[in-house]
Amino acid sequence: MTSFPRSQSGMSLVELMVSLVAGLIVAGAAVAFTISSLRSNSEYIAATRLTQELRTSMNFVVDELQRAGYDENSLRYIAQPAATATSSAFSLIQVADSDGDGVNDCVVYAYDRLPANPGQVDLSNGEIRAIRRTVVPGTGVGVLEFAESAAGLTPSCNGNAADYSTYPATCNAASGWCAVSDPRVLDIQRLAFTDASVPVNGNLSIGISNLLIRRIGVEMVGRLQGVPDTQVRRGLRSDIRVRADCIRANLNDCRASPSGV
Repeated sequence: MTSFPRSQSGMSLVELMVSLVAGLIVAGAAVAFTISSLRSNSEYIAATRLTQELRTSMNFVVDELQRAGYDENSLRYIAQPAATATSSAFSLIQVADSDGDGVNDCVVYAYDRLPANPGQVDLSNGEIRAIRRTVVPGTGVGVLEFAESAAGLTPSCNGNAADYSTYPATCNAASGWCAVSDPRVLDIQRLAFTDASVPVNGNLSIGISNLLIRRIGVEMVGRLQGVPDTQVRRGLRSDIRVRADCIRANLNDCRASPSGV
């Protein structure tokens, strides 16, 4: 009996092309999923880092303003007769616009610190302090700055900025302003202080002064440097109940910049 070999045939060209297309679709979907996962993870890491950077800056502002107005001699004012009563020099807080753009991006305040003369605002002990947002020249990048008083130096909102030509930035000896945030890492696009203090009118005819219950709102918005603004941008808000209220016959005086000796 004669046997004939069974004929064998491979894949046709059409079958090969269909298989190739199907494989490319599966591979493309896998690559797209991987790229999407990597991008999502990268954005999450950037958002987390941005939140941490902003929260660090916001915590600094909140901690400072919660100390505003502290006076070691505060209890002595309670026992004073109305005819000779005085008010604490530390209770003044100024909220101002440092660059004329219509946003109050600067606050000047004071609090008693050791070692110093209790109840007296001592410039040389750094008891007048200020916080503001400014823009690094030539970059448009916003930075958080802090200043404190020194002998013969009282911080002002329009004082000259720190020197950002080298890093870390150098404090401005003439104005007292120093960098708090790093403009190479964080761009603070907005810093706004809102004076939400509540006035309580006294009866001046019988020697009871007016009272300003201090509340200051803070808004901070920023983004990481090197990351497109449309991807990672965050904002924080805080409502600060300043522990020291202001007692004055004219409550407008409470919103002035503190002065010292």
